[in-house]
Amino acid sequence: MNGIRLGAHSQMFVHDIAEDPGLVFDEVARCGLHAVEVHVADPGNFPEQEVLEAADRTGLQVVLGTALAADASTISDDPEIRSRGIAHLERCIRLASRLGASTIAGGIHSANGVFAGRGRTTEEWERSVQALQQVAPLAEEYGITLTLEPVSRYSGYFLNSAEDAVQLADAVGSTHIAVQLDTFHMNIEEADPAEAIRLVGERLKHVHVVEGNRGVPGTGQVPWRSVFAALRDIDYSGLLVYEHFPVTLPTMATRTHTWRSLASSQDVCVYGTENLRRAAREAGFLEEDK
Repeated sequence: MNGIRLGAHSQMFVHDIAEDPGLVFDEVARCGLHAVEVHVADPGNFPEQEVLEAADRTGLQVVLGTALAADASTISDDPEIRSRGIAHLERCIRLASRLGASTIAGGIHSANGVFAGRGRTTEEWERSVQALQQVAPLAEEYGITLTLEPVSRYSGYFLNSAEDAVQLADAVGSTHIAVQLDTFHMNIEEADPAEAIRLVGERLKHVHVVEGNRGVPGTGQVPWRSVFAALRDIDYSGLLVYEHFPVTLPTMATRTHTWRSLASSQDVCVYGTENLRRAAREAGFLEEDK
């Protein structure tokens, strides 16, 4: 059995971490969590020292999250755009090393929110594999794991399922390219989220714990006991990170099509934790809180 280590995404509290790193870390610490997943839009315009100081002061673990933009997509037809995507990932790896973060999570396989009016092509798949193979040696050198996140059909077309993510990670063939799952997206795309977790198995290195309507975990349709039973079966020991986008942050709310208030970010962290710890105990995943 495992402990349970919970974190929160920085964009639950600010649009951009540069607005107020201290506030983000203080809020997450106040909720009794263990880590902050800090979103990186531009590694060259990142409040590195402020994040280091906030992490040191609160004792919270730092994970980086990022998403390739349309003008830096590694699956683009344009080689210059692909090069920008590779450069972005390499800069994120170096930034993660300086921050003491061992994981970079998120949309690292293709551009988020960009659609082509069709499914992915073989050429796009090969471009993503090649880009990840190009950055993998740097990740290995710095000891940073990059986690591939499949998203629902409403967020992207390139990688939608756990099976897709496993195939992509295996095609890259690096010990430092792994898989990330998000229960919000799984609730849309997976027939059985628990079986999807078991399929990923030891490749699973990061998890977003998000309710099916992005409200408080444990108040919707995600089968949390089954999810934790599957995490128990694969002996998962990584972080479980909340990702909620409140209407009080209009840029993020618009980007994620959030038009009504489901909960505050604080409610997600506090009440979600109560609900998830209960489900984890019932599933035999949780031995003790650590």
